[in-house]
Amino acid sequence: MAEIRGIISAMLTPFTSDVGPVDYEWLPEYLHFLADGGLHGVLALGTTGEGPSMSVAERIRTLDIIMQHRGELSVIAGTGCAALTDTIALSRAALDLGVDAILVMPPFYIKQPKEIGVLNYFRVLCDALPADARVMLYHIPQVTGVPITTTIIDGLLESHPNQFYGLKDSSGDWEHSKMLIDRYPQLRIFTGSDRLIARALAGGAAGAITALSSAFPHLARAVYDAFHQSGDVSAAQAKLSAVRDLIDPINTPPALKAALTWTSHLPETALRLPLMPLDNEEVNALRIAYERIMAGAQLHN
Repeated sequence: MAEIRGIISAMLTPFTSDVGPVDYEWLPEYLHFLADGGLHGVLALGTTGEGPSMSVAERIRTLDIIMQHRGELSVIAGTGCAALTDTIALSRAALDLGVDAILVMPPFYIKQPKEIGVLNYFRVLCDALPADARVMLYHIPQVTGVPITTTIIDGLLESHPNQFYGLKDSSGDWEHSKMLIDRYPQLRIFTGSDRLIARALAGGAAGAITALSSAFPHLARAVYDAFHQSGDVSAAQAKLSAVRDLIDPINTPPALKAALTWTSHLPETALRLPLMPLDNEEVNALRIAYERIMAGAQLHN
């Protein structure tokens, strides 16, 4: 199985309405859009993909469709659930479908669990999976409330070194990401921050798993290409970061689903409650600001 590296999209999940099912027919064209944007892979059913708002059965069927239409894209499946039994069932199903790795957040409902409890959660998961499963941990404490500490990482490397494949660091803290890269050369460390792609690549990260690339794949790929082809990395990163600045004041999935209607030829798709779509004024303001950034970038090229 090939190594997972490069720019990975934290892809969106389409819904027919705010209470409706997944729009499975929408997915194939979306995967083509991401591949055409130069991405190396996708993370399905993560935070941006509203995975925690979906049932285990919906997530499995969505992964099945994605695997049928993946093309050359690597596929990482977000399989973390609050209940360990659901995490095991979803992880097994994802691996049976042939995903390249699973990404597992810590159990997020119980607040301030002991580190040994979180470590044992991951150990039981690994014990329930095939010996060659690639397991990645998801550090996003601002959302889950539960950090992936070095104690947890060290413990899982000790007990399951062959399955523990990597980690996505979505803390947004470069010093923390750099510590992980330096301390754990045996793991594939991905930044989860659009703003840190250039720094992460220069610092030895395996790549980036980012939200913005779900609607603006070419901007994230431009940073990667500039880095690997001795281009203007600072300019490419500045453009990406400027667009990220537009998204941050808004809830990320609503903003990205709105933007996707003009960055692609895909039809509009719904969010699932409790998320709500942007209103027309917000959409227009977002688009105007984006077009100004792109026009300014073209003037400087």
